[in-house]
Amino acid sequence: MTTAYLALGSNIGERAANLREACERLAQHEALTVEARSQLYETQSVEGGGPDDFLNAALRVSWPHSAFDLLRWTQQVERDMGRPQPPRHGPRRIDIDLLLFGDEAINTPELQIPHPRMMRRAFVLRPLCDVLEGGWLRESTESF
Repeated sequence: MTTAYLALGSNIGERAANLREACERLAQHEALTVEARSQLYETQSVEGGGPDDFLNAALRVSWPHSAFDLLRWTQQVERDMGRPQPPRHGPRRIDIDLLLFGDEAINTPELQIPHPRMMRRAFVLRPLCDVLEGGWLRESTESF
């Protein structure tokens, strides 16, 4: 089993319900186990994502197959939920990005792991911090 991290976003319709539905649909695959869910975060749309704000979340999942198989499964869930293809950055009911897949580094036209823009996006990093394996990070009042 490989631990993978997914980012989810929605800015059309009932955004929180869309994120819950996506999580439920992802978990319908017999091989996928959702291990942790982040809180929901409201963020401004970027990169032409439309005028409406996003709700964003992250999941930690276990997956026994390849990263490419997980990518195909997440894309199937997006299609089943009505995500249009293209435009890539338009408004969407659901967006699911594969951020990390174990300790693998992948760089193909189909998939890049770690996600190439994740470190520049607080709307990805904040929910990701909620679900990172290893526990919570807490601010300390001590200096070093």
